[in-house]
Amino acid sequence: MNHSPAAYPTSDNGRDLRIDLLRGLIMVYLIIVHFELASALSLFAWDRLAFVSSAEGFVFLSGVVVGMVYRRRLERDGLAAATRLLWQRAWQLYRVNLFVIASIAVFGLIPAINVFEFTHWTSPWSGESFPLYPPAWTAWWDYLKQILLLRIGPHQFQVIGLYVVLMAAAPIALYLLSRRLAWVVLLLSWGAYALNHVLQLNPTGARYEHAFPTLTWQLLFFNGLLVGYYRERTLEFLAGPASRRLVYLCGVLLAGFLFLANNNPHPLFWPWGQMDVIDPQIFGELYRTWFMKTPLGLGRLLNDVAAFIVVYHLLSRYWRPVERTIGRLLIPLGQNSLYVFILHVYVLLILYNTPLPGLDLFWVNTLLHIGVIGSIWLMVERRFLFSIVPR
Repeated sequence: MNHSPAAYPTSDNGRDLRIDLLRGLIMVYLIIVHFELASALSLFAWDRLAFVSSAEGFVFLSGVVVGMVYRRRLERDGLAAATRLLWQRAWQLYRVNLFVIASIAVFGLIPAINVFEFTHWTSPWSGESFPLYPPAWTAWWDYLKQILLLRIGPHQFQVIGLYVVLMAAAPIALYLLSRRLAWVVLLLSWGAYALNHVLQLNPTGARYEHAFPTLTWQLLFFNGLLVGYYRERTLEFLAGPASRRLVYLCGVLLAGFLFLANNNPHPLFWPWGQMDVIDPQIFGELYRTWFMKTPLGLGRLLNDVAAFIVVYHLLSRYWRPVERTIGRLLIPLGQNSLYVFILHVYVLLILYNTPLPGLDLFWVNTLLHIGVIGSIWLMVERRFLFSIVPR
């Protein structure tokens, strides 16, 4: 561990504030991309900081946290107790899913409330909108079935459906790890990823599978779980000076990914143009082959790994100034990420029912983004509805 006064202090309480801060950063990033406005903040979203998305970060870091937290549970209370807690969390996440899906449907019955941004997904490339909810004349029992099976719902919340399945399956990984069979976890995870790359299976039939296919995206979660479970070998290594050569290599890779990403010919939320060093056709071929988000191309995975290694090392080395500047904002958001995930849906619903987003003014949009982030942070600080809303 780096013993510089600015470095992250050694702690025995099991809580890693660096991970909390990163989760908070992911929550901010998520709010920006879900409130689709061109602003000073969105300039740094939508693959502008290389090929990394908030969803990838959320799933990976969730796995890291599960690995850290439930290893302690496993060693202290046994596999049965750890499994019970994981399944309780999965059940809670499922119920939250049902509530969010159903509440948007109910709001849609009120003529004065506009829910279009939540009941439809609009492609940022073609501008075409696709319905995420069945038509109003659908029989109530069919509507209910689609809710219970998570086959409908706002795209802003769909990744939580994936989270339900991953949490329910996590005890299998914990059992294997308790038997020192990490290689089996890796084999199963990467095998499922490779299989789905070819077969494109849809095991749950849920809506989220279209954006976050289970057999593909489990790779981020279970590899993150391994990182968290073996934190002494992984996270502590990344935090220390022994990882410096690896960090330098990943820094070079990140610079390359940043250069490549900013040659994207699509001008989404980037009003001042972009690089055109790479021919658009060549960029398109590279992107489709290596960097697609839904199938998690290998180039994208390498970008995710490089980004985590560099950022975690830098946080460890310069923790004190980072904590003093942005820690107070990001750490509470990260420690209450499910709460933030839930609340951001309803804050955005309120704002989409005002004329402000329709003004489409850059600095107004910037203030809206800052206002949403600030209001949710304030709700966390004030513990608003903490007794009701899961965290």
